[in-house]
Amino acid sequence: MLIGDELKTIYLNFRIKEIIPFLIKLTPKEKKETAVILKKFLNKDWGHNHISMLATLACSSTQEEYEKLASAYYALPVDLIDELFESYVPEWVGNCYPFLRNIDYLKVLEWQKKGYLQLTDEVSANLLSESLASNHTSEEILFTYPITINSHIWLLFQYETSINCHYQNGRNWKVLLRELLSDNKLDRSKVLQGCWDAVNLNVSKDHNSWFLELFSHLEPSDKEILALQDNLFSVLHSSQQSLFVPVLKIINQVTTEDEFKTEEFLKAALVLPALQGKNILNTLLQILEKIAKKDKRYREEICLFLLPVFINKDAAIQIKAAKIIAKYGDPDSENIKNEILSYGESLLSDTKVLLEKFLSIKENNEFHTLVENEELAVWHISQTVSPIQSASDFIFFAPQLFSNNNPGDFDLFLDALMRFNTEINEEELNQLEPAFKAALKVKGSVGLHHLHATFFIQYGLLKHKNGSPILNEARKEFPELENWVGKRTPLIFKAYHQFLSGIFELLKQGKNIPLLSVPDHTPCWIDIRKLVDKIKIYQDLKIIPIPFDLQRAILRVKKEHLTESKKYAQIQLGKEYFKYLEPVFDPEYFKARYESAYLEGSFNRKLGIRKIYKAYVAEEVPEITVTIENKEIPAEAPLLDHLFNSYHGVYDHDLIRILYTAPYFSASVFAKKCNETLSNAVYQYDSKTNTGLLDAWMKLDLPFQSMHYLFLSAAMFSKDKTFSGTAFEAIIHKIASDDFDIGTLGIMIGEKINFGLVPVKRLRDGIDRFIGLNSSLNRAFEKLLISILKTIDHPVFNLKKILEIYDELLHLNQSKTDADVAVRLKEWENENNLKKMIIKLKTNERKIV
Repeated sequence: MLIGDELKTIYLNFRIKEIIPFLIKLTPKEKKETAVILKKFLNKDWGHNHISMLATLACSSTQEEYEKLASAYYALPVDLIDELFESYVPEWVGNCYPFLRNIDYLKVLEWQKKGYLQLTDEVSANLLSESLASNHTSEEILFTYPITINSHIWLLFQYETSINCHYQNGRNWKVLLRELLSDNKLDRSKVLQGCWDAVNLNVSKDHNSWFLELFSHLEPSDKEILALQDNLFSVLHSSQQSLFVPVLKIINQVTTEDEFKTEEFLKAALVLPALQGKNILNTLLQILEKIAKKDKRYREEICLFLLPVFINKDAAIQIKAAKIIAKYGDPDSENIKNEILSYGESLLSDTKVLLEKFLSIKENNEFHTLVENEELAVWHISQTVSPIQSASDFIFFAPQLFSNNNPGDFDLFLDALMRFNTEINEEELNQLEPAFKAALKVKGSVGLHHLHATFFIQYGLLKHKNGSPILNEARKEFPELENWVGKRTPLIFKAYHQFLSGIFELLKQGKNIPLLSVPDHTPCWIDIRKLVDKIKIYQDLKIIPIPFDLQRAILRVKKEHLTESKKYAQIQLGKEYFKYLEPVFDPEYFKARYESAYLEGSFNRKLGIRKIYKAYVAEEVPEITVTIENKEIPAEAPLLDHLFNSYHGVYDHDLIRILYTAPYFSASVFAKKCNETLSNAVYQYDSKTNTGLLDAWMKLDLPFQSMHYLFLSAAMFSKDKTFSGTAFEAIIHKIASDDFDIGTLGIMIGEKINFGLVPVKRLRDGIDRFIGLNSSLNRAFEKLLISILKTIDHPVFNLKKILEIYDELLHLNQSKTDADVAVRLKEWENENNLKKMIIKLKTNERKIV
């Protein structure tokens, strides 16, 4: 019987007693054949059982081959493996942890003693770490074989293992190691040193934290800590900041001892004062104060050392640091005074009171003059958009359009295509092959990018009578342009489809006329006079503009110099063509046709609860949504109807294209984005897309509407630092402008905080960076805090942090507590953690207790 047939017979009939004799008699060549059979049938036609498992073990030539074939099979027949190993043991088995971890640790040691295998150190460490899950007693595990207590147990400190696991039988290594030390069965100094050797492996956070806990659990004496202080200092260079607090607490025990290496500690801890972790800074400040109190030699060094703490805007942290400097620093030290001045921008008012003897009036004035003279950079300077000048430039530009997918490029492409259409012959079509290839790669995409590619492929097929290999392939991948729209296509995409269909008809007719809606200034603006000049060309040729091209052009007109431009249009255009511009010159035109909510962005907001499911468990989270809905519209409805009634299915660059379709009426775009991706704290995604949308909006330099404030308030609290950072930059850019309603933004933020949608800490962290930059920003932030506090109607978590910011702003602006805020404070005055802060705000007291 052939090897394959014999194996199948044993497997399919589950002749378990026959498998070992079968495997033992196989030659090396037959083992390779068996491995091929297993690869073919396992996980496809066959499932794993003891027979296939033993065959895989015996016939895998490498550990990698075994692991691939035997994955996820854990029930190993140890007695049969024993029988197999009497005759044959794979060379790689001593290094194969995935196999050995399913065997009892003591059994593996028995195999090693018999000479079946030789364990590697890493495998030995891992097997021992998991041995507490077995049914053996701790005594049996540790002392059955001398190698365990003499060698393997020390390997636990040298490799990342499962030592930190707690097992169902209640055993864990932390307790077991302490018992071994108590019974003098292990060298105590070696175990303590081993803890730091393990930490300095710098592997996982859980692994390192466990050994730190073990060290503390062993209750080391001051002498033992001092003997290992270099090891402790080295941890302060780790990238895992979670280790710093427990290490600093251990160091804090011995700071005042004569053998403590103060200079080495200060060098190792050099980066700590600039960190933001409150627990780290509090523990560090305790250590520094002890050192300053004990040894006068280090006082100035410590005062200079802790100055980066003032980057942190937490009032309690700053006050603790300032008290150390005030108590131990020399007021006549030019070093301390000069260095403190460099942190003047970050010092809170209470901190300045404590450090007043280090801050001269002249220095304060110099600092404030400096920041007052700072000017905010312009977000975007509108530039002239230059059209594509020649057919050769167009041929070079076309491939980039589909490769880069930049939102503004397609308008330039279309405009050039309409102007150079009649010049494009067989030779130019051949030169456009790279562009057709680039368009073909878009076949798997969605949205306007796919529509643009479909349009261009259709154009190529129109012009290229004989076709080409690329175009013939593209014909199979793309629908015809007229069939591009589907049942779920968003209405705004349908409008763009109609727009391109109209362009396509003009191209078929060979009409050489300008595209009306191509911007002439970034990011999307059209100068009304230039639009008038283009419409005059249509008038002279007696051509009716494509409806959506004309409407898109009108919606992109920058509302500047309209009175003079109206006179110009009346001179250049007859009544019929001048009427096309009525929406531009009649301020009531859109008001008579659309609900004010869409034009002004004043949609209602609804607070509610959303159920989410984690591991099949329902959890209710608060959310805020915008009341906006889609309506059915006829195909011939205007472009704005298509925009206002498009809800889902718009992503990435298409979002910016649609924003730039009607920049003055973009509120519905933001409303829908808030509902889709920013309505609650759980389902926040598309951060890159949202960041791009916010940046694109800011480039328009238009007054914010209600929905823009809602979007901005959500962005401020995003977990994505780029998105939240862009939001705060937008606030700083706009906050002092007359057309920016800081109160509305405050209400939006207050609602979110009030309803538990966002954490207060992110607000504090965001605002802290900008307080004190200049007086106009300080006054604007005070108004923002007043609006937030008036909206919050109960003591939310971390409310104290908001009150601390407000108190700081009152001092900087020399203001008194707002009357409406005072009413809120009266309601909260019985809250224990707020009492001192409320008293301070009531009296505007600056004395530091």
